Amino acid sequence: MIDLNLLRLVPILAKEKNVTRAAQKANLSQSAFSHALNRLREQLKDEMFIRTRNGMEPTPYAAMMIPVIENALSKLDTATRGPSHFDPARDAHTFYIGAVDYFEFMFMPVLTARFKTIAPNVRLSVDILSETIKVERVEKGQLDAFIGVDTVQHIPHYFNRYPLISDHFVAIASVERTDLPETLTLQHLVSESQIHLPAVSSGADHIDSWLLSQHLYRPLATVVQSYAVGGRVAVATGYLMCVPFRIALELAKMLPLRIMALPDGAPSYDLLLLTHRLYDYQPAVQWLINELKAVKV
Repeated sequence: MIDLNLLRLVPILAKEKNVTRAAQKANLSQSAFSHALNRLREQLKDEMFIRTRNGMEPTPYAAMMIPVIENALSKLDTATRGPSHFDPARDAHTFYIGAVDYFEFMFMPVLTARFKTIAPNVRLSVDILSETIKVERVEKGQLDAFIGVDTVQHIPHYFNRYPLISDHFVAIASVERTDLPETLTLQHLVSESQIHLPAVSSGADHIDSWLLSQHLYRPLATVVQSYAVGGRVAVATGYLMCVPFRIALELAKMLPLRIMALPDGAPSYDLLLLTHRLYDYQPAVQWLINELKAVKV
């Protein structure tokens, strides 16, 4: 095993190019520094530094190692300092979030407008990815949070869960579909062609699961990847689309759509904020969690 204290000396000597000055910088005697350098040479089986007329120059192997050592030492230094202070009014920071389309459609306009005022240097980067990729990236610390859907996907037990919003499903269709009643029946759902936006990338869906529990199926004419596209397709085709109520209200403001209630017993749509216990202790992530929980849409 390589002693990390020995590796710490490599970038110091590379910068100073002189053993005496490097020893002073490392708070060591010259003999202790030289002894440490000899130990490192033995362990790595490389000269590491060669004396030249320009001073001590790193060998190609040492030169290759220096940026790696500096990066590792920097990360260790950050980790051992403990949680750093976060000032949203002043600090520049980018949060990376994996999310479902509902979050991007409903939350991002509100959050971006709020951050413009209270956190002008904070950015949100949202990825609409598969749930498996989102979970893996949160576990690796590559995503700060994951906005998921309750009941239709597996959520590992080592995630912290925070309820964000609960919504109910309705149906939308072109305003020209005057033949449809204000409240649809199960017969409408199993006979009318529909546009489908899967709740999660695995294909699991609230409406399909609800109908399947009654041994019923609905005819899906097309599958889309966003509510905005689904709304436009509904206008163009006259097909039905089942969406959460808040989404329906926003789409009806932008497009000639009407909103219809679903039969009794239709499922709810519950959005969860998920963070990993390894990382969410950080002040910046805690601030983000509180902001997300406080959003009103």
